[in-house]
Amino acid sequence: MKKKAKNTEEGGGKWLTTFNDMVTLLLTFFVLVLSMADTDSGKVREMCRSVQDAFGMLQWGEMTGVRAFSPFISPRGNQMLMYERKKETLADRLNEIPGIDATMTENGVSIIMGEKVLFETAKADFERKDRAALEKLASILKKVDCQIRVEGHTDNVPISNEYFASNWVLSAARAIALIKYFINDGGISPERLSAAGYAAARPRFPNISDSNRAFNRRVEIILTLKD
Repeated sequence: MKKKAKNTEEGGGKWLTTFNDMVTLLLTFFVLVLSMADTDSGKVREMCRSVQDAFGMLQWGEMTGVRAFSPFISPRGNQMLMYERKKETLADRLNEIPGIDATMTENGVSIIMGEKVLFETAKADFERKDRAALEKLASILKKVDCQIRVEGHTDNVPISNEYFASNWVLSAARAIALIKYFINDGGISPERLSAAGYAAARPRFPNISDSNRAFNRRVEIILTLKD
């Protein structure tokens, strides 16, 4: 009899340990599911009754004060999520404009426009270019709460003509020309704008071929969105 009782105790103890672990894991899983789902208090009340009944803890009387779990997102986290969505939406709208390549950055959106979209070779005016893309771009930027920095870039081929003494002068002149357009034709406030010319100092690709040089001749527009 003593031997039989001893064996039963050992087997039962091991079985109960496994069962308790399983129940704990199931309860943890249900709590996680509830925290991530939209629930109503009625269903939660029924579930609580079922769980308490299963464990022999059901008490007579109405259950009150049952609250469903709801996911918690800190105000800062929600703010960051909205900020990222704002950048993504803006980049998508800008990419719908022909000739524009817009990508998200840490602080906003970067826009790249190739030389052929805006300027004639070695020039800094829009006289012979189709301004449809610029008009669409200006109409969007006017409504976006952001700072706008226009950067001019060239390739590494030296330039020296009656208008520009170097690529530095050309790149700066192109950035300034675009800013003037935004102010005069786009109606964008001058306080939001700034210009910079980098010549060939910041190439996108190594200046080792004509195709690479064509990509490097560009204007970049950096949009810094407000938090």
